[in-house]
Amino acid sequence: MSNFIESLVPDNIRTLKAYKPGKSVEALVKELGIGEAIKVASNENPLGPSRLAVGAAEEELKKLHRYPDGDSHHLKEALSLHLKVSPEELVFGAGSDELIDLIVRTFCKPGKDQILTHKYAFISYGLSAQAHNVKFVETAVDDSFQFDLDALLEAVTPNTRIVFLANPNNPTGQHVRRPKFEHLLSGLPKDIILVCDEAYYEYASGRPGMEYPDSTTYRMAVGSPLLITLRTFSKIYGLAGLRVGYAIADSGIIDYINRVRRPFNINRVAQAAAAASLADSTHVEKSRSAAQSGARTMVKALTSLGLKAYPSLTNFTLVDLGKPADPVYRMLLDRGIVVRPLGPWGLPEHLRISVGTPKDIDTVIATISEVLKS
Repeated sequence: MSNFIESLVPDNIRTLKAYKPGKSVEALVKELGIGEAIKVASNENPLGPSRLAVGAAEEELKKLHRYPDGDSHHLKEALSLHLKVSPEELVFGAGSDELIDLIVRTFCKPGKDQILTHKYAFISYGLSAQAHNVKFVETAVDDSFQFDLDALLEAVTPNTRIVFLANPNNPTGQHVRRPKFEHLLSGLPKDIILVCDEAYYEYASGRPGMEYPDSTTYRMAVGSPLLITLRTFSKIYGLAGLRVGYAIADSGIIDYINRVRRPFNINRVAQAAAAASLADSTHVEKSRSAAQSGARTMVKALTSLGLKAYPSLTNFTLVDLGKPADPVYRMLLDRGIVVRPLGPWGLPEHLRISVGTPKDIDTVIATISEVLKS
């Protein structure tokens, strides 16, 4: 039977390796038979969501017998005011992952077009490309994981339809500074769609001396390629469990994505919580400050253990162990510490560690030190 089913599946799907998300804390506690676990594997906000978001979500629970607004009207109005864009320039997805898939499905011709990005980029780009039978090309980065934008430009062909640029990048944490970003914009053909994945925008923006570009400010620039900016409520807003991402783009691009998007893809609880969270700037600032402080503490502590830890503008750090990471990951797991091994990204000696609470950070660092000595 399995061979028969396999014969029915296209090659691009048959050879596709499913993305394996990290297990929940609850599942790990049960599986390992331990009292508690600290999860610093998924770049979640340790402060949780805004109280305003929780209150709005609780109110919506009374209306679960009603379908959600298929156009996320209230959320769209709130976000358009927050970003100072028109509602027609916004579309929502169940996290950035759904939007990435929608963009590939909407604009790429299977078996003909090409998607371009750099090595060690967010894994969903390659998964969506393969799922839709679109050629996927990765270009070089340097020894510090900095993007080689000239190599990216040189890899452009007449078949290139989409360029994905995660800024800052997950899982390496590196970011493209404003001058290099403008160099990329000036060099790309104008019929290419540049998708700027800014999942960590709120953590990265406004950092002195970092020259972090807000891609939305370049959408109307003369001569710029077609720009789509992706952002999310999963990270700094602490709504990862509700899955709300959004894209900002020209209304023509949004119109075509909406033709492909399934109705009711954002549930009513998620819509209400996301809209309410926009009003809590204090929570955003506390989350940003906690991430910056926690990331500095982690990099300093990990470096003192003889490891190479990469600073970033995000709420995580990339760590080079200098040896296979999987045994270390499993030893940490046995001790109730959940980090992210990066073998699937092609980085078998690296871990990605999210910023937790100060107490969690202390425990994680102490446990890593213990494991490295064992």
